[in-house]
Amino acid sequence: MRKLTVAEKRHYEEFGFVVVPNVFTREELSEMNAELDGCEGQIRTTGEHEGFTYQLAMLTDTTKQFAQDERILNLIEDIVKPGISIFSSKLLTKLPHSPSICHWHQDDAYYAEVVNSDTRMSIWVPLQDTNERNGCLWVVPGSHKQGLLPYSVQPEGTCRRALAEQQLDLSKAEPVPMQAGSMLLFHALTWHSSRGNETDHARRAFIVSYQEATVPIGRGKQHLVLRPAN
Repeated sequence: MRKLTVAEKRHYEEFGFVVVPNVFTREELSEMNAELDGCEGQIRTTGEHEGFTYQLAMLTDTTKQFAQDERILNLIEDIVKPGISIFSSKLLTKLPHSPSICHWHQDDAYYAEVVNSDTRMSIWVPLQDTNERNGCLWVVPGSHKQGLLPYSVQPEGTCRRALAEQQLDLSKAEPVPMQAGSMLLFHALTWHSSRGNETDHARRAFIVSYQEATVPIGRGKQHLVLRPAN
């Protein structure tokens, strides 16, 4: 159960994200996928929340243990401090041949309306290998340094509190293909998006957002202090 290396922490601070390979095993992911197969009735397939299963860490014992896994906490403890708490959790499923996109956005456009945090970030764990064909995440390195920007609500797609693309410099946007079980750490202000799924298979991503334990609230009953501030 390792911590971020100096180079990984520096990459996160400079660019607003970092990928950590091989955090979870294929066997663990198979178990998680089997668990989620039994919960598919709770996945929204249409409307504003298409593809999302919310409060994922509260869904089953398996999903709860995943969100609280010590491997995750050890990796983020030099970023999220003092202490670590869960702000929220969700599953994002891109169904086969779904054209739905996730607009360019910042998570704090949603989160800051609940409470402010100095260190809030998310982990994004693909349960299948992800690439540009099945809707891997895209990011703009360093965009978190520009603070929280205005957004407009779009009529379709997921992540509808969209940044105005005509006012953004997306020339440095890059895809982040990942192997299943790797983990993307990204700042709550980092610009990110994803495209549709062109493949015959669903693409799932387990997402948990964490913040320092000294912030007293989170997304309702999902808020949970995992490591108290010393």
